[in-house]
Amino acid sequence: HDINEVRRDLGQNPANMIWLWGEGQAPQLPKFKERFGVTGAAISAVDLVKGIATCLGWENIAVPGATGYLDTDYAAKGRYAIEALKTHDLVFVHIEAPDEAAHEGEPEKKVRAIEHVDREIIGPVADALRAGGEFRLMVLPDHFTPIQKRTHSPEPVPFVMAGTGVAAKSGLAFTEANAAKTGVLISEGHRLMERFLRGV
Repeated sequence: HDINEVRRDLGQNPANMIWLWGEGQAPQLPKFKERFGVTGAAISAVDLVKGIATCLGWENIAVPGATGYLDTDYAAKGRYAIEALKTHDLVFVHIEAPDEAAHEGEPEKKVRAIEHVDREIIGPVADALRAGGEFRLMVLPDHFTPIQKRTHSPEPVPFVMAGTGVAAKSGLAFTEANAAKTGVLISEGHRLMERFLRGV
């Protein structure tokens, strides 16, 4: 092959095999609309998240400038989420930047990423939801990534909900430590969506 000829000329070994990593089969998940009666869309630059959204029957919305890294266009993700809420009952916005900063062991970058998320996504989306009548909003990480460990860890994640029919539990700032103080724990993670949508 031409590529191998070039590699040999450069003193490199020829490519002679394919290493398939992470292969598997798509899971057969129940469609979200069938289970919960609402339509959904996802905004993410991460292929895994896009794949889960596809399995759920959600629309994957491509956002220009969404990189899956610290330089992602946070404001564009917020704008596209607001627009998607005009045609979908639920929009899931995934932001990878705080996780990436934690993997790099960079607390300042993680703080800046969270501030961008708060200012350019959560704030504008919450304002748009409030202006539209009844709504619910939930914010949570998909997993812990402690800066000290620079890798994922299994602790239950904190979450915050706001909107119609959501009663304040503590009035505390949204932090891991304050979430632990509330005593609210959803031990089976898949029950969180039921609680969010149905108040169960």
